[in-house]
Amino acid sequence: MTAVVIGASSGLGRALSVELARTGHAVLLVASDARDLAALAADLQLRHGVQVGTLALDLAVAADPGARVMEALAGLPTIRALLLPVGMSRSDDDGSLGPAAIGQLLAINLHAPIAVAHALLPALLESRAAIVGFGSIAGARGRSRNIVYAAAKRGLETFFESLRHRHLPTALRVQFYRLGFLRSNLTFGMKLPLPAAEPEVVARKVIAGLRKGSFDRYQPRWWGMIALIVRCLPWFAFRRMKD
Repeated sequence: MTAVVIGASSGLGRALSVELARTGHAVLLVASDARDLAALAADLQLRHGVQVGTLALDLAVAADPGARVMEALAGLPTIRALLLPVGMSRSDDDGSLGPAAIGQLLAINLHAPIAVAHALLPALLESRAAIVGFGSIAGARGRSRNIVYAAAKRGLETFFESLRHRHLPTALRVQFYRLGFLRSNLTFGMKLPLPAAEPEVVARKVIAGLRKGSFDRYQPRWWGMIALIVRCLPWFAFRRMKD
């Protein structure tokens, strides 16, 4: 079985790649930096003895990323899982971004995951595989920052809901995780209002759940209660939450 990881070289994507290899899966690693991919692939092959393919791909500019991924799958075992932890945010995403920056955020967080999913969908259906998407607590309700990022993540959530609606879990297991804060280079040194989860812990839960049918859930689970409270706040109270 081959699992494809889009955004494989850092953060949750790297943790997912390591966990997949540890549990015996062949993997196709997709990320923008060829050197990072080569180092990760060599490590996974050496430590776990699995087949590893790599594809260096800049999702911000790739017109047809799905076609490139399909080409890279040649020679690997049948695809049984597509995981899409890819994402990008910017500290200046506060309503002042120009068209190029907006396009970059939308390309990486929304266009690329959907395009790859559409390209691989026939193969995923044929093998009765799993497709796993990752949203963000930032998409729970519109805020005064992470504006484009949150809109893209909410759009991706809607896309995965449509996939669940269209395909029975026996044909395609559609799984979506809304993530809270993760410990990474992006959150290093930040004063977070709530604890950050370890990517390795989240990765183990995601890989353990690959065969559990279709669902959407928060990870860690307690973020679901936080999101419910945020969504239920009346506007006059929510409006005061500037950050």
